[in-house]
Amino acid sequence: MGAIYKAEHVVLSKPLAIKIMLSSEDEAARQRFLQEAKLASLGHHPNIVDIADFGVLDSGQPYLVMELLVGKTLADVIDAGPVAPERASNIAAQIARGLHAVHQKGIIHRDLKPANIFVLTPEGGADLVKVVDFGIATVAEPTEGGRPASARLTVPGMVLGTAEYMSPEQAQGLKTDHRVDQYALGCILYEMLTGRVPHEGVTPAATMLKHITDKPVPPSKR
Repeated sequence: MGAIYKAEHVVLSKPLAIKIMLSSEDEAARQRFLQEAKLASLGHHPNIVDIADFGVLDSGQPYLVMELLVGKTLADVIDAGPVAPERASNIAAQIARGLHAVHQKGIIHRDLKPANIFVLTPEGGADLVKVVDFGIATVAEPTEGGRPASARLTVPGMVLGTAEYMSPEQAQGLKTDHRVDQYALGCILYEMLTGRVPHEGVTPAATMLKHITDKPVPPSKR
């Protein structure tokens, strides 16, 4: 749906990435793309990808300008084998801090998964985690205490997300709040430690059903 180009700010000589939607014909996709830019730009947190600018080209293609991330995704890290507990805890803590920042602004990611998390490891330094891809994120009405309530940009019955990290409520198309991201983080931490997701079915639908009906095998047994 989109392409990402490496770029450089001509005044600041700063490396950046430009994400451009390849086709402008799908209006729903265009709105999701622009929503990603708007919501991610509200994050302003070290563990959330920094969005510098966004807009629409004369061709009708939306674009966003963001910091250039040079590193591996968490999916790449997990593919190399189970992550050491200390490192997994550090990565999960940074994801949680980033989520807390966007949740305080009423933003729910809804598609948190290892492929949407970058792990940057400067030479000789500790891991730095960046949460990316707010393409299906939504905004929730703040409730008393500042926590998000029910989503208002989608309707009940619509299922969005990735099956392996989807909460039972999300899998059933029910109204959701920030806790769907917390559930996904739990699944990610489980996968980092064991090398496997908590629930696996032969199809995405089967996997979602397992989230609704089955208890995961304790990590210690895997």
